[in-house]
Amino acid sequence: MIKSEITHKIYEPGNAVFISNILQAQRYLEYLGADYLLDIIWDGDDRDRCLRFVFPRCPETKHCKELWDQHKL
Repeated sequence: MIKSEITHKIYEPGNAVFISNILQAQRYLEYLGADYLLDIIWDGDDRDRCLRFVFPRCPETKHCKELWDQHKL
């Protein structure tokens, strides 16, 4: 279990979706609302570091992914 230092929410990484595409994360936030954001982390090795937005793995985020893949989000 991880407790976010940003949102103070507790989550299990295996039950989360990690998004490093800023535009995709923005669209998820617009569609779902900020309540779905679990965390924002700085991840990767020294050469490939990036921000990752963490959302719960649930039917709502699955639907967002489907809309994103269809260019409808």
